[in-house]
Amino acid sequence: MEARIIRRSLVTVAVGLAMGSAGVANATNGYFAHGYGTKAKGMGGVGMAISQDAYAPGINPAGIAGMESRIDGSLTYFRPERSFEAGMPSNPAAVAAGAPAVNPGSVDSDSENFFIPSLAFVQQIDENRSWGLALLGNGGMNTDYPAYGREQCAMMGQGNQGGAFCGGTAGVNLEQLAIIPTYAQKFADGRVSVGFSPIISYQRFSAEGLDAFDNEMMSADPGNVTSGRTDSSWGYGAQIGFQAELAEGARVGASYRSKIRAGDFDRYSGLFANGGEFDIPSTYGLGFSVDVSPRVTLSADYQKIRYSEIDAIANPSTNQAQFGADGGPGFGWDDVNIFKFGAQIDGGNGWTWRVGYNRGENPISSEDVMLNILAPAVMTDHFTAGFTREFGQHEINFAAMYAPTQRVRGQDITGMAGQDIEIEMRQYELEIGYAYRF
Repeated sequence: MEARIIRRSLVTVAVGLAMGSAGVANATNGYFAHGYGTKAKGMGGVGMAISQDAYAPGINPAGIAGMESRIDGSLTYFRPERSFEAGMPSNPAAVAAGAPAVNPGSVDSDSENFFIPSLAFVQQIDENRSWGLALLGNGGMNTDYPAYGREQCAMMGQGNQGGAFCGGTAGVNLEQLAIIPTYAQKFADGRVSVGFSPIISYQRFSAEGLDAFDNEMMSADPGNVTSGRTDSSWGYGAQIGFQAELAEGARVGASYRSKIRAGDFDRYSGLFANGGEFDIPSTYGLGFSVDVSPRVTLSADYQKIRYSEIDAIANPSTNQAQFGADGGPGFGWDDVNIFKFGAQIDGGNGWTWRVGYNRGENPISSEDVMLNILAPAVMTDHFTAGFTREFGQHEINFAAMYAPTQRVRGQDITGMAGQDIEIEMRQYELEIGYAYRF
């Protein structure tokens, strides 16, 4: 009875907390997190073939098959340090005539400290079957650059509000929550596991200070480009995965998540291609895990994120069309291939130690630097570590991640202004989690 009350209470709290903070500023592999769950994050984000907690469906839904009943909760402190540097346009006459340009300067994004909760629950049906619910920040992006250089904007004929795009404080905020109910079952005497998850997504977005694009020349729907108001949408998709034991201590796993079809951001129909469309791209991956000794496990995953499926993200920012139009400009992101490696060591006496490395691809090319001042998701290398301390039915989990500075340099969208622009980011992350097994 006590366990049932605890389950119901914590799941209720989980839904409320997760809906209140959907994964702000989570850019690591593009705008997706580098992993899901504190244990996976400590191992570089691996989880296709090794599943250790109720967050497993975030990577592979097969991972909870037969898993003991448990509740996991965690809080992430995430610090992305974003900045850009824009030189003086070499063709000020073109800027005065309407060519888009960035207000010259070297500028840091103001907000740098974010706290992100995650919660998940698994109920074991029997030794072969389990069901669960995970509420995870799927991804996100945030920038907010101050309203600097009013005189420079005036000199360029762009008004006197200052800011990156001469519209005052400039930036975007994208938050995505994934609600993942899951059923998983073992077959073939427990050697093969299969899991399925319908996925419900909730996302919200706002943008401000993009006045340079909010006009009849640049946008198909002026007035719905940079209102600063938050818009939201719901979406749906599905995920399927399997895990199999190849030999004693050797496992393989794979997972596919469909594109999540979401409602349009109507308040930003003049910014995002196709009248405000903003779906979430599909992903797939494959992984292996091997127990090289009774105490040491090595794991490796490959994952692909297909940003090219989403016009608002993938269309080149140099497209000769208006923002918000069919086939209009996007952020120019490429698909990314990600390789994850992790090691886990059983230290005895309830201690487990983890290290990992995550190598992703930068989705942003030099041609698309100007618009990606708003979304400088240029990270490639991620170094991770973590541990678990067990106390009977209780666990304390910890993970840390460091992503060193990465930069991309290019020019303004049209090239007419003759302006050099560089974007950069580095990241720090700490996550603490608690789990109760019952």
